[in-house]
Amino acid sequence: IANLDGYQEKIIFDINVSFDDIVELNIELEPESGMDPVIIVPGIMGSWNVSGEWQLDPILNTYDNLWEALKLAGYEENKTLFAFPYQWRDSNVISADYLKDKINEVKNICQCDKVDIVAHSMGGLVARYYVESDDYEDDVDQLVFLGTPHKGSPKAYLQWEAAEGFESPKEKIAKIYFFIESRLMGYGSLFEYIQNQVKSVEQLLPVYPYLQNIGSVQLREYNQNLYPNNYPYNSFLESLNSEENLNKFSNSGVRVFNVAGNNGDNTIGVINVSSGEPYYPIWEHGYMEEIFYISGDKTVPHMSSSLFIPTVIENTNHNQIPTNAQRQIIEYLTGQMPAIEINDTPEPKEILAVAIHSPADFVIISPSGKRLGKDFLSNANINEIDYGFYSGFEDEPEFAVIINPEQGDYRVELQGTGDGEYKLDLSYINKEKEITKEFTGNIQIEEEHNFDFIYSEDDEDLISELIPEDNVPPVITINNPMESQQYLHSENLIIDYTATDDFSGIANIIINLDNQVFSTTNIDLFYYDLGEHILNITAADNAENSASAEVKFETIANIASTIQDIERIYNLDWISKKNVKQVLIVKLKVLQARLDIFVKQKETIEKLKQKILDNTKIKESHKQKLAENFDKRLQKLEQQEDKFIEKSLENLEKDLNKFYNKEMINQDGYDIIINNINYLRQNL
Repeated sequence: IANLDGYQEKIIFDINVSFDDIVELNIELEPESGMDPVIIVPGIMGSWNVSGEWQLDPILNTYDNLWEALKLAGYEENKTLFAFPYQWRDSNVISADYLKDKINEVKNICQCDKVDIVAHSMGGLVARYYVESDDYEDDVDQLVFLGTPHKGSPKAYLQWEAAEGFESPKEKIAKIYFFIESRLMGYGSLFEYIQNQVKSVEQLLPVYPYLQNIGSVQLREYNQNLYPNNYPYNSFLESLNSEENLNKFSNSGVRVFNVAGNNGDNTIGVINVSSGEPYYPIWEHGYMEEIFYISGDKTVPHMSSSLFIPTVIENTNHNQIPTNAQRQIIEYLTGQMPAIEINDTPEPKEILAVAIHSPADFVIISPSGKRLGKDFLSNANINEIDYGFYSGFEDEPEFAVIINPEQGDYRVELQGTGDGEYKLDLSYINKEKEITKEFTGNIQIEEEHNFDFIYSEDDEDLISELIPEDNVPPVITINNPMESQQYLHSENLIIDYTATDDFSGIANIIINLDNQVFSTTNIDLFYYDLGEHILNITAADNAENSASAEVKFETIANIASTIQDIERIYNLDWISKKNVKQVLIVKLKVLQARLDIFVKQKETIEKLKQKILDNTKIKESHKQKLAENFDKRLQKLEQQEDKFIEKSLENLEKDLNKFYNKEMINQDGYDIIINNINYLRQNL
């Protein structure tokens, strides 16, 4: 329908057609009279909640040019020009019920019986559902469809089946929002979130064949009786396009102006798929292998937007239709072609997005000092950046978007709203890529954390990391080993420590033992000399502050640990013959057994001495003589013990040297055992 010049149409449908064909319209022209109020109904992702109030695409401003053009054509805000922003994640059935309420509200304001609707994308399906429903009150005069996917869009298959296919700037922003909200709501994946929280995506699935098995030249048969084997089923669109409901629409008296965008052959038309079984639960109906493109607006194929004969706007993608078709829309609604076209809203080429997962609010400061976010002093929203959007701080997730941002140094300031962990995300979006930087930290209520980042088109990464303003180093506590603690040479040292940084978080930790770096906290002391060792732990945070903690501990030996060392040396094949090991161990066991006897003898003497000293019947002078005798016996026993130790270790050393000279033990094994022997000489 084109060049209507203010005439109205009486629409007659030929219903019984294939969805691959265009429905024919027979038109009777009658003069237009009067001007109904207009309600703009946005599509999916075309409304956002700002501080508890739904607004018409405040992020990309998709409808601003059309809105201003309608005002210039004589429509007045809140008198004859209205917006219907809505929760587009809900089922379109629910949204249609809210649209009915909006229409009644407008009728009460203007004291009129009918309204006109300009519906973009999925908004057209919402409007159609209302008109085709039993609740319809014969109160829609003219209905303008802008790129409405009357038969669905294959792109929705990628989004519904696997949370993929988010390509346009609007879709990429929504994906960031979805991802943050999915974490907030506890979903394990973006796919799980969309399946449960964005039911409207399912209602955009095509109701015609569009899947092709890999290796086949035929499309899969589309038959709802085969569900769920061939296609994900869209009961909403099946019902909307049923013969019964199309008859309802044709008999409603609603006059239709259908607009489609054409951006060339770059719209998903057919998806070549293989089995999705390896990827379950995603790709339930087939894993996307290849995409074939057809004519459309890059989102909706021409065959889907053309359920009604369309006026085609050339060189126009899906989100450009409201702007590029504004003159035709106004001509249709008013009968007058506007002399000028409003095009004040810039095309989004680059986008910066900042989002936070509480407990904190934020404000962004641009290179020129303009602010976007929460004003911490006034506790109010602030937006000084052209084409900047801030969601507000009342609800989560809290996020901000800047369209075509200036290059330079940015700052993000946080203020804690509670105690706990937060996640701060910075994203850059253009037509080709999406880059995200993430920072995780801890904050306390009313505490302030500041970050800097750089956006530069000359930088390969375009955006830098979020650099925290942090001058406080990490805190390191070594729980084990403790200062001067002793460990046997045969033991493993288990290092126990904590390293914390309350702001920017720990970036890296280095464990250093005797100038050797370790990636483990379990250290085998067998490979270390007896004596003092130094453990050093260094931690650096994400702001490049560092701190160190150090303890000294000692490695020692006793007879039991020396026996364990010899067993280990033998198992390592450092001792070549078993009898060598046995000779060395037997000598050590004999030494230990004799030392145990010495200990018992000394204990016996000490007990006898104490018994004498405790006996009140013995004179003190006699006690002293007896005690002196016991001391002499102890001294003599200790001398005997020392001689025995020295003689035993001397014999052990002779055997060790003999085995070493005969190459029955290697250098490493010899060094460990001789060091243990020397330590035992000094410490037994």
